[in-house]
Amino acid sequence: MYVAPRPKLEDDPFFALRLALLCVIGFVAVQWIKPVVPALVVTLPIGLMAGQRKRFDPLLGIIAPLIFIALVWIMTAIVSLTREIPVVMIAITFWIFFGGFFLIRRTGSPIGILVIMAAALMSIMGLKSPSTLFYFRDGFTQGALLSMVAVPLLYWMIPPASDEVHTREVELVRDYRGIGSLIRASVLLLLCFWLYAVMPASDMILAIGAIFVLVFPTKGQAFSEALQRTLATVYGTGAALLILCALSWNGHFTILLGLIGLTGLGFGWRMMEGSRPSMVYQYGLSVCLALVAGALSSQSPAYASLMRLLLTGAGAITAAMLVALLDSLLLEPKQARQLRPETTADELAG
Repeated sequence: MYVAPRPKLEDDPFFALRLALLCVIGFVAVQWIKPVVPALVVTLPIGLMAGQRKRFDPLLGIIAPLIFIALVWIMTAIVSLTREIPVVMIAITFWIFFGGFFLIRRTGSPIGILVIMAAALMSIMGLKSPSTLFYFRDGFTQGALLSMVAVPLLYWMIPPASDEVHTREVELVRDYRGIGSLIRASVLLLLCFWLYAVMPASDMILAIGAIFVLVFPTKGQAFSEALQRTLATVYGTGAALLILCALSWNGHFTILLGLIGLTGLGFGWRMMEGSRPSMVYQYGLSVCLALVAGALSSQSPAYASLMRLLLTGAGAITAAMLVALLDSLLLEPKQARQLRPETTADELAG
């Protein structure tokens, strides 16, 4: 699994400024196109830009959005054809989960993450209602297209200092890729049922934080990511409430854009210089933007904040604990049995 390192000031001194401008562009785009799910439009480009390091990477800036659009449309078609037979849809979704996790554990490819996210969110939406499924498909498409235009443009207008291509260092899983993928696919399927049962469609984009912890290959990384996501949720929720409180005094759109820009600048700078891992501030910014966008589309900010905290904290940590339990029951005994003959031979040789 690949985790982007902290951006360095010497490589990209305008990283935070570029991120802040993208936040502003996202809210301007929402005002213009008026999507049904505005959180998708404002948060998807942020995730794609915030993962960039050093010079602009076409793989993240252009290829990844195109792949995600294709996956969302393919998953929408699968769900539309099978939603009348839920058992078939659930079975297909499970094996798509398995394929995504296996791809991540074997190659570390970020495509596996896109597969899992598209399958999880679109399958939940399909169970809820056909119209919601298509709303989310269109929202993801709009967000990805905005990213394909805005991210390269901002890198062209505000280029980084480094001309090097960032080399990704991927940590791969060497043993029990299949069983480990089955464990995570099963836990994710249970998590999807819970999200379907308790989460309204308007808040489903908030489920990404709980789903993402299962992508990490080891139980230690899953626990660490769950705790970091929870902390990021607190940061993002606090920032969103401050913005909404300020807007309650003066709700002019220009004021909103200024506050959003300052928030993006602050979180971007903390990604470079903060005491926490950079992913904490990146996800905190996404939380903030999603909550503000939801509140502006008549969603209750207090309710959305509470649901975000409960979902990310309880859902992510519970999922990580279940994965850790199953790993310890199914994988660790096999690893111990494999090591035991080698230990015995060493003892005999001694």
